[in-house]
Amino acid sequence: MKSNTHIRRRNITNEASAKIQSSVKSSIKTKKRKLLPSSGTTNGTNNNRYVVELVYLRNTLVSIILVLLLTGISIMYYENSPFRRFFQLDKKKDSRGGDTSKLQHEVLHPQVPEWNMSDPLLQRVHDFLTNYVCTARGAYCHPLLYPVPQRRTHRAAETSSNHSIKSNDLVMILPRNLLIWDLDAMRDTWIRDNLFLARHDITGNALDSGAFLAAFLVRIKLLGLGIWKGGNDGLGALYDNEQKIMEFLNILPSYHEMQDEMSTHSHPVVWNEEELYSFFGKLTPSFRLLKGYRNMIHSEYLAFCKTSAEFKQYVTEKEYTAMRLNVISRSFGPGPPSREEEKNGIFGTNSLMEELQLYKKEAGVDLTKGSRAMSPILDMWDHHAKPNVEWKYDNLQRAFIIRAIDRIPPMQDIMVSYGKYTDTHLFAKFGFVNGDGSGYTEASIAIMHPLLDIGMGQQFTYLVDFRNGTKITTDYDYEAQKRALVNYLRYDDGYDYCVTKENNPKGYRLKILKLRHLQKIANDYDRWTFRIAPRNERSKPSMSSEIPISTKVPQFDSRSIKFDGSKIISTCRLIALTEGDFDGKAIEKLEKELVNQNLFIEKQTDQLELRALAVLSRLTTGALHLYPSNTQSDISALSFSSLKFGSKEWTATQVRLGEMLSLEVVRSIASSGVKQMRNRVQQSIPASHSSLNIRNRKCPEDSTLKLLKEVSYSLR
Repeated sequence: MKSNTHIRRRNITNEASAKIQSSVKSSIKTKKRKLLPSSGTTNGTNNNRYVVELVYLRNTLVSIILVLLLTGISIMYYENSPFRRFFQLDKKKDSRGGDTSKLQHEVLHPQVPEWNMSDPLLQRVHDFLTNYVCTARGAYCHPLLYPVPQRRTHRAAETSSNHSIKSNDLVMILPRNLLIWDLDAMRDTWIRDNLFLARHDITGNALDSGAFLAAFLVRIKLLGLGIWKGGNDGLGALYDNEQKIMEFLNILPSYHEMQDEMSTHSHPVVWNEEELYSFFGKLTPSFRLLKGYRNMIHSEYLAFCKTSAEFKQYVTEKEYTAMRLNVISRSFGPGPPSREEEKNGIFGTNSLMEELQLYKKEAGVDLTKGSRAMSPILDMWDHHAKPNVEWKYDNLQRAFIIRAIDRIPPMQDIMVSYGKYTDTHLFAKFGFVNGDGSGYTEASIAIMHPLLDIGMGQQFTYLVDFRNGTKITTDYDYEAQKRALVNYLRYDDGYDYCVTKENNPKGYRLKILKLRHLQKIANDYDRWTFRIAPRNERSKPSMSSEIPISTKVPQFDSRSIKFDGSKIISTCRLIALTEGDFDGKAIEKLEKELVNQNLFIEKQTDQLELRALAVLSRLTTGALHLYPSNTQSDISALSFSSLKFGSKEWTATQVRLGEMLSLEVVRSIASSGVKQMRNRVQQSIPASHSSLNIRNRKCPEDSTLKLLKEVSYSLR
C-alpha cells in the first residue's frame, strides 16, 4: 500500500505543473495583446501572427521541460518508483565482471576431466551449478564462476589471460523467484488448514517456521513424484514452476546420504546415538545440542502427524528429517518480510502486517523477527570465518546480492560466511568444522544438571514458552532439576564444617536461598556456558575445501585469550556465598532479590572472589571428566594424521578438542586467580581463616538433600 507521503508528493508535482501551464497561458495572452495589430491596421498581420506562434511554441516547450524536470525529481524521490529501481539496478550492472562473452571465451577447461562425466548424478549437479541460477530470469552469475560438481560448489575459473574475480565484483544475483521462503509455506492453504495447530507435545510450544517450510517442501516433492495423491491447490505461483522447483528439491541430500559416514553430506544429527555418546559423553555442549536437534525434529514430526492424518499417511519420519535438516543447514536469512512481499487478500488480510499477525496468532510463528529462505547455489558454497564473498538480501531488488570481498584468484573456491557460530553450533547445525581454529569455541560448567535452554534460540527449548515471553520448566523437569542443582551446594566452601540446620541455622537458611536462586538461573544458557574467541583469527580458507587449511592443531595463546567470563563467575559467586558476605547481609540480599529472575552478583570481597574462582576451577575440572578423551590424546591423533581429514572421527575430535581446550584455559585462569587471591588475602588475615577454606570433597549427601524438602514447589 502506498503511503500518504507518496500521494502528497504526486499532488505537489501536479500542482506545480498546473501553475506552470497557467503562467504560460497568461504570458501568451499578454504577448498576443502586445503583438496583435490595432483595429483598422492591416499591414504586417501575417508577420505578427508568425511571431505569436513562435512565442507560443517556445513557451510550450519551456513548460514541458519544467514539468518533466519536476516529475523526474519526484519519481527519483519516490523510493518504490520503477524508474528508481531501474537506475539502481543499472548502477549495479556497472560493477559486474567485465565483458561476459570475452571472459567466458577465455575460460580454460582441464584437459583431463576432474569428475566422472558418465556419472548421471554428477552430470545433474554440473547442470544445476551451471544453469539453475545463471540462466534464470532476473538472475546473474559472474562469467568466471566455474562449476565443481564433485564437491558441489563453484570456484574462480582459470583463463588464458589470467583474469580473476576482482574485489567488489558482483558475483551473483539470486532473485526472489528462485527462493522459497518460510513466508511462502505459511501462505500455503493446505499448510494453514492442516498444520497451523501443531504444537510440541511435551511443552505445548509452537513450532519454528522452519518446520512449516520443511513440511511445505516435502509435500511439494511428494506431489511432484506422484507419491502424495491429491491436488496441488494452494501451492500457487511456486507450483506453476514445478519443474524448476523439483530440480532444486531433487538435488538436496537424502536421509541415506546424511547417514552415510562416507558421504560429504553426512550429518551428526542422524548418527547413531551411542556413537555420539562415544565421541562426546553426556552433559557436554555438543551432545546436548545434537540431542536437542534430534528431539526437536522428532517432536515436530509427531505434532504434524497428530494434526494431519494426510501428512502421517504420506510423509515418513526419515523424509521429514532429511528435509528439516536441509532447511536448518541450507536456509539463509533475508530478514523480516518487507512491504515488497505484500500481497493483499492473503487469508482475508488487508496488509502484510495483518497477515504476519495472523501467523503469530494461529501458528505461533513470528516472522517479524526474521525469515529464512531456501537459497539455491548460495547454500552449496562452503563456509569460512574469513570468506571471499559476502551476501546481503536487497529488499528493493528482491534478491540476494553476492559480491567479492577481495580478489578471488583462479582455482580458489567461493567461500561465504554462515554467521559467527561456535564450532559446537557449526558442527551440530551444518555437520562440519574447518579445523583451523578460525571459529569460536564454547564450553559449559553445567556439570550437575541438564540445561533445558540448550542455545537453539527461538527454534526449540525444553522450557514452556509463555506468550508474555517468560519460560518455565514443566512439573517433571522442575523436580528433576532441583534434585540435580542441590549438588552444586555440597562443598560448603568458606566454612570449617559442613553446614546443617542444626549446627548453623543461618548458614542453612542461606543455602536454601542459594538453591532457590540457582533454580531461577538454572536454564539461562549464558550463566553456565562461555565462548572464547578463535584460536587463530588470522586463518584464511585454503584454495579448496578438500584441502586441509592447516596440518597444525590449533591451540590457544595464553597471552591473547579473549572471552567474557562475567556471567559464569557470577554463578560461581552465588554458589560460594557465605552469610558473612555483603557485609554480613548476604541472607537479606538474597531474600530481597527473590523477585529478581536473574540475580547477578558483582565482585565483593577478595575472600568471596577466591572461593568463586575455586568453584570455577572445580566445575571446569569436573566438565573435563565428562569427555571420553583428553586434550593430549586428541592433539596426538590430529597431529600424526591418524584421522582422515573431513571424516566423522576427525570432525568430532576437532569439536571435542575445542571444548576441552576451552575448559583447560578457563581452569588455568581460575587456578592462577585462586593463588593470587590467596597470597593477597593472607597479608591481612590468617591462612587458617574459615573464609579461605576450600573443600576438596563433598559434604555428606543426607545433610544437603534435606534442602529439597525446604524449597517448596510453589516458590518457583
